[in-house]
Amino acid sequence: MENNDFVKELGYLGFTMRLKRISDAMMHEGRRLYSDLDVDIEPNWYVIFKLLKSRGAQSVTEIAESIRMAHPSVIHITNKMMDAGYLISEKDPNDSRKRVLDLSARSVKMLPEYEKIWNAGEKGVELALEGLNALEIISALEDKFFNKGFKARTLEQLKK
Repeated sequence: MENNDFVKELGYLGFTMRLKRISDAMMHEGRRLYSDLDVDIEPNWYVIFKLLKSRGAQSVTEIAESIRMAHPSVIHITNKMMDAGYLISEKDPNDSRKRVLDLSARSVKMLPEYEKIWNAGEKGVELALEGLNALEIISALEDKFFNKGFKARTLEQLKK
């Protein structure tokens, strides 16, 4: 396959596609893993479970800011989690106009099982990336593109 990988041939033009391929492959494998284990969660839910367990009830805006994900994406994920019975929505005790999300009793009960899976997955990723300094590279990429994004960099090149 490597010899016939057009996206690799594109060099930096294929950069985002290659990141997306890795992400999509991991999400697909995660879905298959959960299905094989008869677990009824989605691969991208772990971050919400972990955040709410660690920091307690949060508004959608607070969640989005904490995980640096778009507000509509967080709403999509949390709505699915609520539909599955993993989250509860309550009025913010400090601001009745705001709602906060928290783990349901079902989440609290299931978390030990899920955390075993996540810990094994984390170890698997760590072993797959051994010797690559992958977390440092990802952090550097985030710093580069969050400080000055693709749009700004492209416009800068167009002006030259």
